[in-house]
Amino acid sequence: MRILVTGATGFIGNRLVGRLEKKGHDIVCLVRRESNTSGLEKRGLRLAVGDITDFERVEKIFQDERPECVFHCAARVKDAETENIYRTNIEGTRNICESCYRNGAGRLVYLSSVAVVSGNPEVPLVEDLPYKTTSVYGRSKVEAEKITLDYRQKGLGVAILRPCMVYGEGEPHALSRILGLVNKRFIPVPGLKRIRDRLCLAYVDNVTYALELAMENKEAVKGTFFIADKDIITIREFLTIVSDELDISPPFVIPGWIVNAGLLVPPLRNRFNRVFKDRVYDIRRATDLLGYDPEVSTAEGLRRTVRYWKRGHKAESSGV
Repeated sequence: MRILVTGATGFIGNRLVGRLEKKGHDIVCLVRRESNTSGLEKRGLRLAVGDITDFERVEKIFQDERPECVFHCAARVKDAETENIYRTNIEGTRNICESCYRNGAGRLVYLSSVAVVSGNPEVPLVEDLPYKTTSVYGRSKVEAEKITLDYRQKGLGVAILRPCMVYGEGEPHALSRILGLVNKRFIPVPGLKRIRDRLCLAYVDNVTYALELAMENKEAVKGTFFIADKDIITIREFLTIVSDELDISPPFVIPGWIVNAGLLVPPLRNRFNRVFKDRVYDIRRATDLLGYDPEVSTAEGLRRTVRYWKRGHKAESSGV
């Protein structure tokens, strides 16, 4: 199948391209001129250079390549300028949808985010909750998702996946910093008996597996789908797995009476409540309708991630 992937140099997009490569698909990678494409070029992948915010260029690429399926993974997560996030995530998505619609792409698989509903207090969260977000990124993804739904109403076959926090080897955002802090034993855990610290994570290969299912399954164009690992773990379990793989002592436990005393201070209490809250997502719709059966457990995914991080950390320390 002729497939176009946006964001192919990114963390998820690159892993998706690798998965599709192994299946023998004809892949075109839509990449920005300033992106590091050396890895894609070494693999002999065809590149289409353009910015998704430039509709004329996007339309020319679609007319030249005529993709049968499009994976829209490109997004801007952080930027000093809010406008840049909105332009990429909202207008870029509109351009991709319009070009899919005009040029007869049979399926658009859009990589959204749980951020579009994560402001809701329910546990677990389910897909049909109203939009409610707590960040600029989340607001941009809400508007982008609305655009994809509009095009679904027009007849475009749009599948919408909402992964939670995606991790894995080479994850470029928060996880590397977290591993560094755990390695230095800078992250303790509160010694409280009752604490809201359950969370779902999404290993990157489980996410790309779900994306592939969304390309193939006719049910994928109905509703939206949370994507996460099967496991629900606690923050303490997360830190224990990471510490074990780093071969360091388990995380330090702050006595409960000290925690309770600290919670009397409003700034500390507010910070505590931001960190320690359940982040659980119901993935039954994906398992029931898409046949999603995550291939990698959270414990194994974390161990793979830490081992990769350790190799990179050792290489940096030795100057390699």
